[in-house]
Amino acid sequence: MNRKLISIIFLALALLFFVFYFAKLSYSVEIYSMNTVIDIKVWGINRYKVVSEIENEINRLNLLFDDFNPNSEVSKINNNAGIKPVDVSPETLDVIKKAKEMYFKTDGSFNIMIAPVIKIWGFKSGDFRIPSDNEISSALKLTDINDLEISASKIFLKRSGEAIDLGGIAKGYSLDKIKEILTKNRVEKAIINMGGNVLVYSKNPDEIFKIGIKHPRSNGVIAVVQVKSGSFVATSGDYERFFEYDGARYCHIFDPKIGRPASKVISTTSITDVGYIGDILSTAMFVEGRDGAFKLAKEFNAEAVVIDKNLNIFYTDNLKGLITLENW
Repeated sequence: MNRKLISIIFLALALLFFVFYFAKLSYSVEIYSMNTVIDIKVWGINRYKVVSEIENEINRLNLLFDDFNPNSEVSKINNNAGIKPVDVSPETLDVIKKAKEMYFKTDGSFNIMIAPVIKIWGFKSGDFRIPSDNEISSALKLTDINDLEISASKIFLKRSGEAIDLGGIAKGYSLDKIKEILTKNRVEKAIINMGGNVLVYSKNPDEIFKIGIKHPRSNGVIAVVQVKSGSFVATSGDYERFFEYDGARYCHIFDPKIGRPASKVISTTSITDVGYIGDILSTAMFVEGRDGAFKLAKEFNAEAVVIDKNLNIFYTDNLKGLITLENW
């Protein structure tokens, strides 16, 4: 074997070694967007490029969906309620269509028209208060999903004072878009945590990830669940945003049918193959309570973990052997 051939073989082996080595390295960043802290971790040779692409996509979608931003498309829709339809981007149109469809599929337990109710309780301003029954009744009249009109490229709220809030779908929808980025770039592995909404991804479809479920009443986790690559794990809890009055806790997750914070359970987790559905389900499950949560999980072919006020943990049958309860 001549020296030239030996050199070529050596270089090829060296290249393979470096490709393998760098593919196993990861890159992590933490950003603040969509009103939450977002952790992005990507493995692979192209990890820096992919993380940058993910950051840009999150921030781009946040500029469309954030109702705290007066220039967002959602704010423009809300500000033109009862006045005129608003032209929106394909993404805003798509996410609102999906949200409206899920209102009917969850029998009204998820309703993006809940914004007027959230407002009177002070969760928009931070000035928390318990509104009167009359205030709640008046606000509920502004939550009719049929007043949300969707056309080819426009969104219209028919009555003045109506408003939408995408808080229960935006993160899950964004994770769906991120999964497309990961697949397109063929990354080795990735874990994205968007404030309780987690996407795990691996080039190996059989890879298993362990995801912790936050303890609702203390630091650390209360359980660890094993999920396959490509899964979305979404958790809703009464510990995320809340205020207390006379010993009672009022959280930011509202029962759209009564206009009051939901309180049947204290934490719900959904495990799905679609991000936006998982995001919505964790909210709808919280509203419905244990029995309703398992009914929803069955209807959507999802898995569920429910924690009640006594810190009892319940989960769907398919999670047996895949969930570990932590010592706490």
